[in-house]
Amino acid sequence: MRHAIVAGLSAILLAAPGMAAPGVERWAATSTTAMGITGNIALSPTRLVAAGKAFPLAVAADVTNFATNQGPQAARILRVTRPINPVLKNGNKLCGAPVRWIAVYRSDHGKSLNMAAFTGGAQPSGETGSDLCGTFLYSR
Repeated sequence: MRHAIVAGLSAILLAAPGMAAPGVERWAATSTTAMGITGNIALSPTRLVAAGKAFPLAVAADVTNFATNQGPQAARILRVTRPINPVLKNGNKLCGAPVRWIAVYRSDHGKSLNMAAFTGGAQPSGETGSDLCGTFLYSR
């Protein structure tokens, strides 16, 4: 069972057919927050591109119990290797301070990608706390 969970988490950021670079997934902004701040995104285990700005990433952990409003979820925790906070769409920023962590998990039978951004020094364990600065929803 653990192997199946890890395999499923690994599939979170694998390339879809026809993608330009291996391991890159393209997602369309669905939530109001995503449409107004990031727009559509390209995500890989090493980089998030939102509104033309790149956030360098490294996989920190694959977890099975990331706390969300929908209950515990299998999620991938990504560390932003060079914390940044660039201006994105409409003059907005992802957070009020440099982004240090991004957590992603799938919902709606894999058709949606949920992303949460954090500013704190400690690896997040859920979509809560003062370090959470935004949640975003994307779809295929």
